[in-house]
Amino acid sequence: MLSRVFSTRAGAIVVALLLAAIAVAVVVIYAGNYRSSVKDSGNQVPVLVATRQIDQFTPGAQVVDGAMFRTQTVPADSRVDGAVTNPSQLKGLVAKSDIYPGEQLTTNQFERSSTTNVAVKLTADQRAISFPVDAASGLVGQVQAGDHVDVIASFNVVPLGPDGLPITGGQPIALTRTIVSDALVLAAPSASSSSVTGSGSRSGDVLTLAISTSDVNHVLFAQDKGDIWFALRPPGSAANVGSDVVDVDSVLRGVPSARQNVLRLTGANR
Repeated sequence: MLSRVFSTRAGAIVVALLLAAIAVAVVVIYAGNYRSSVKDSGNQVPVLVATRQIDQFTPGAQVVDGAMFRTQTVPADSRVDGAVTNPSQLKGLVAKSDIYPGEQLTTNQFERSSTTNVAVKLTADQRAISFPVDAASGLVGQVQAGDHVDVIASFNVVPLGPDGLPITGGQPIALTRTIVSDALVLAAPSASSSSVTGSGSRSGDVLTLAISTSDVNHVLFAQDKGDIWFALRPPGSAANVGSDVVDVDSVLRGVPSARQNVLRLTGANR
């Protein structure tokens, strides 16, 4: 019977109309599903979620540099008011209260930092150390907060004998070495910020740097036992100054490091 229907013109038209109706239904269903999918996708929004506890007064820059968050997508109706969607929004802010793991980061949890305390600019593995400087050694008027400098220390070292004791009659040997590279300047004196003594020299100039915890003791020792100079680095990435120990002989010979006998006499190679 079906073969007779298909063989007639009227039957062929009916079948064609039926197939067309099925095709239209398929397209409508597909379009509906596609719109639903797009709608569901559009309802997913990115937010920043804390991955560890962020203590009160933690600088936003430290939150970013320490990667204390992850980016997560959530339904739009689950996004908290003021949700932070870009880490750059945290720059210049500090946490108003403790933030716990799993919480969305919001602008309401942070506030603009009104403090001049340099501690908010330190990372967890840094310490702030201040250095009394003069106009030349501290680049007064030339260096400012946010710059980066190298710290160079010079010592007058008494030669030592095999027993580790100073050699009788030995003359001090001058040695110089870069002890810190790329230190962040937290605070710097301006050319007009300090007073001038009766002799015409400046007093009261202090340069404050962020020093890595691994270099703190070296810097404090050099500050107490030697002379320290600062070299201003160019903006952005730059090559580091060599860290070899330098003496007068190496300078005159144009080589980077002191001779082994000088290092031995000063105990630098022990």
